[in-house]
Parts: sequence; structure tokens; C-alpha cells
Amino acid sequence: MPVSRGRKPKKNKKQAKAQKTSALEPAALPAWMPESIENVLDGASVLLKSESPRELDQATASLLGGELHRALLGENDGLDFDLFFEAVVLAATNADPRQELWLLLQGMSAISPPGFESFVRAGVSTLRKALRSEILPDWPQLTSKNKATGDVWEIQDVYGTRLGVLAAFAYPGGVAPTVYLFEIDTSWIPRLDGGGVYDSLDQAVEAWRQRFGEQAAPVAVTDPRRLEGLVSRSLDLLGDESRTTLDNWYRAERRYLDLDTAMKNRGLRLPPGSYYVDVDPAVMTGPFNAWHLETFGNEPDDLVVEDLAAEWMEGIVPATWFAVSPDRLDHLGALIGDWPDDTVRPAAQALLPKWVRWLGDRADLPSPLVEAMVAKATK
Repeated sequence: MPVSRGRKPKKNKKQAKAQKTSALEPAALPAWMPESIENVLDGASVLLKSESPRELDQATASLLGGELHRALLGENDGLDFDLFFEAVVLAATNADPRQELWLLLQGMSAISPPGFESFVRAGVSTLRKALRSEILPDWPQLTSKNKATGDVWEIQDVYGTRLGVLAAFAYPGGVAPTVYLFEIDTSWIPRLDGGGVYDSLDQAVEAWRQRFGEQAAPVAVTDPRRLEGLVSRSLDLLGDESRTTLDNWYRAERRYLDLDTAMKNRGLRLPPGSYYVDVDPAVMTGPFNAWHLETFGNEPDDLVVEDLAAEWMEGIVPATWFAVSPDRLDHLGALIGDWPDDTVRPAAQALLPKWVRWLGDRADLPSPLVEAMVAKATK
């Protein structure tokens, strides 16, 4: 099988993580962290406005996400977000005890990354003892006990490359049910593109439609293989993450693990997380060549089609191989532009508009959307 002539994605400098240090002293932390830690502690007073576990969950995620976004926008190295989470917990635990810091740790216990749960709970316990003379509400203790029920739905945009996974959650006793929306971009290597917590499925679907189209409708997931885009999502920083994505940086991973547990309890298992080896271009080259012969009366160059198909398929969730979207087209165009300057690259670029039209027609996309992408591929 021919090897793709493209290049692997270039790593943004923001992907590099700092080596963790056990000291966690301000001088040992990356330069951006001490200020961001202080910002979180100072801003924790906003959590006093929360009146329910859901509100505390959201406010905490937003408070931390704001600092992750600020760090990302700056010219900062050492963007180790797990280290930042750990440092915030330690700083809150060791600061002068205040009710808002106890609330902060309660909220962080609900969105903690894997391996941090007991660490955060220990901080909660320490602050609770330090605040023993204060009357604290009982409801914040429910915040970390939000569990997936196992009910899950999927929703897609018109192109089929944006995946929404809507998972039902509830607090002990089925109290205050919510729906968590994972937004996954599968245009290229699947990545978290945002998320949010909502009071109902209808509310979550409406939020999706406002972003990606009113025609989208949720479908109950009975086959976990439908969720391969969620399983394969990457949490590597590329440097262009939105504020919404970073508000959900910790929470999405925690909710994913909760969903995985709930599905296992139902005798279902999420699919394996790696699909990017042994890609066979023939899966796409055969149907494309047949379409090209029927449409234009001839077959294109085999080498060009194979290289184009291999580049298109590599790193893409297999269920979306035959999906085409403007974002996916942008990714492919950039990769082909990085091919060596030989006869194959210009030939592949010349063939790309036909490739796009074939996929658009195959997917029954509205004609204006197909024509717009063909025009984009022609430039």
C-alpha cells in the first residue's frame, strides 16, 4: 500500500508540557501560573452566588477556564494544565480559610482530572475543619456526586464532521437531572471543541442547533461504536482552543470517564480509542474511480488518487471517512501543500474539486454547500 506523501501535523509550541515538580513553590512553577492561581483565589467570591450543585459546577469550570484561556493567549511556555489544577488545590487549601475557597474545592472535586479526586477531597476536608465555626450549606457536598445514568444521544452537523454527544447525569437519588453536551470536531484528528451542562435534553439540543444548524436531531445511542469520535478525541493543546473548550478542559474528561463507567454498568463498552493504523486507501479509491469513470468517461491517475485518499483518511475517524466539510477541506489543503514539489502534489490539488464534489453528492449535501466547497477546493 502506498505511503501518504503528506507530513505529520506540525506541533505548536503550546503543546509542549512542562516537567512536573513536586515542590510546587511559586518560583518552581511556569511564569504564568502564580498570577493565574491568585486570580482564581481572588475570583472565588463569585462562587458564593451559586445556589445549586449545577451552578457551582459551571462557575468553577468557568473560573478555571478563564485562566487557562488567558495563559493560552499569552506567549507562555509550560502550559501544563494538570500542574495548574494541582497548584490551585494546594494554594486554596493552604490559604487563610474562607467559605468561597471551600466552595472552590467542592467545585473542583466535581471536575477533577483522573487521579486527582482524593487529593481534592483531602483539601475539602482540611478547609471544612478550618471553617468549623462557620455554618456551611449542605448542598455543595453533592457537587462531586454527579453520575452518568447511561442514557446517551448523538447529534451531528449537516456535514457529519461535528459530533455532539449528549449524556444524562443526575445527583444521588435522581435529584436535579442534567445533560452534559460534549462537542467534538472530527474534521481532522478528533478534538474537544466545547461543551456545557444543561437542565434537559431539549435545552442541550437547542444549544447545539444555535451553533451548528436547526435541522440537527438527537438520536439515542444503542451501539457504543457510534461514539468512536468521542473516544478518539485529543486533549493535546494546538494553541487555537476557544474559551468554551478551555472552560470544559477538565470537566469533559471527568464526564467522559463517568459516562464510560455508566455504560460498562449496562454491559456496554465504548470502542477502542485508536483507529489510525493500517489505513487502506482502496476503501475510498475504488468508489471514487467508479464515480469518475461514470461521470467523466475516464479514470484518474491511480497514484494520485491513492495518495489523496491516504492523506484524507489518515487520522480521521473511520465512520467519517466519506464526510466532507469546509474545515476538513482546509486541513487537507494544508497537508497537500506541504507535499514535496513534484508532479503528484499539483495533480492532487487539481483533482481535489472532483473529490469534494463526489463526497458532497454522495452525502446528499445541499447543492449550495457542495458548490461552495468545490469553489474553495478550486482556488
